[in-house]
Amino acid sequence: MSEIVHWIISVLFLGFVLGFPWLAGSLSGKHKWLGFLGPVVLCYASGIVLGNLIPAEFLPKKIAETISEISIPIAIPLLLASSDFGRGIKEAKLALFSFFLSCIAVAISSVSVGFFLSALHPESSKIGGMLAGLYTGGTPNSNAIGLALDTGKATIALVNTVDLLIGGTYLLFLLSFSKKVYSIFLKPEVVSEEGGEIFSEVQVSPKNPIIRLLLGVFLSVLGLAGSLGISQVIFGTASAPLILLGITTWGIGISFSKKVRSLNTYPVGYYFILIFSVAIGFLADFGSLVKGASGVLLIVLATMSIAILLHLLFGILFRIPVDTWIITSVSSIYGPAFVPSVAAAIGNRGVLILGILTGLIGYAVGNYLGLAVYWFLAR
Repeated sequence: MSEIVHWIISVLFLGFVLGFPWLAGSLSGKHKWLGFLGPVVLCYASGIVLGNLIPAEFLPKKIAETISEISIPIAIPLLLASSDFGRGIKEAKLALFSFFLSCIAVAISSVSVGFFLSALHPESSKIGGMLAGLYTGGTPNSNAIGLALDTGKATIALVNTVDLLIGGTYLLFLLSFSKKVYSIFLKPEVVSEEGGEIFSEVQVSPKNPIIRLLLGVFLSVLGLAGSLGISQVIFGTASAPLILLGITTWGIGISFSKKVRSLNTYPVGYYFILIFSVAIGFLADFGSLVKGASGVLLIVLATMSIAILLHLLFGILFRIPVDTWIITSVSSIYGPAFVPSVAAAIGNRGVLILGILTGLIGYAVGNYLGLAVYWFLAR
């Protein structure tokens, strides 16, 4: 293949990876059935289809790998920086306690499954860490932990694929009759129509969205560069786990500045997650996915099921109200993106902000918990 053809294919692919997330978001907003799937699913599916239809000699794998490796470290601080953690913690103590119980349930579940089902996959300890991050914060944590632990790209893609299948099935239950079922076990909720605002200030500054975008990305890159520098000083090389911990801590730290929160960087961070989804899907070999699916399917199903059941048991013991329990379970398992639809489904908009807050905290906690679970299982 000539250099000119290779260059053209690379430019077209780069344009697709950077541009398709916008199209996915637009289609999700216009069509209900696509909106139910969500932009992340659409981006991931588009990458898998494209990567498995194009002949191997035309695949710009190197570009996809580079994008997948840099998009998550940039996204994490952007997702964290627009949240007022200090104010939210003061106003949502019960929801935070329920979320804390969910984190304990996820930790117990991921460690137990990782220990007893370790023979099902050669990277079971890494998968355990990924799932701990996934069911505490969401997909960004899972993928970041997978990359930090040098997990095989096929394994990362497989975990994402299986989670889409199992998580999508449970989401249907949450959006339909979950409140009726969980109300049998949990105490009723006192419905409130009020909800605080924990995100950016009312007056977003600066007003130009391009400037806000550039400033947000600059701060994120600055945190990544600082984490890389610290890693070089301590280890003499780029330690992915240390870098991940560094950018997470950086994102939390800068969020305490009102000026940084007013940049409203969450949408930009989410867009980088969509870019990652296209790239990692592109790297997924469908044959490898099918070959290793059964073991990972059982690991993911067991981890998620045990975590939910343990969290439910904790909710019963500590008398967590049903709506608060459901919304914190959703924010833990799926992240904040799915909170609005579930809050609408259970008919209580008052818990919306609680779910988004705990979901954003999950982004921060998930990386720490996921790495801790891996290190425990690996030893």
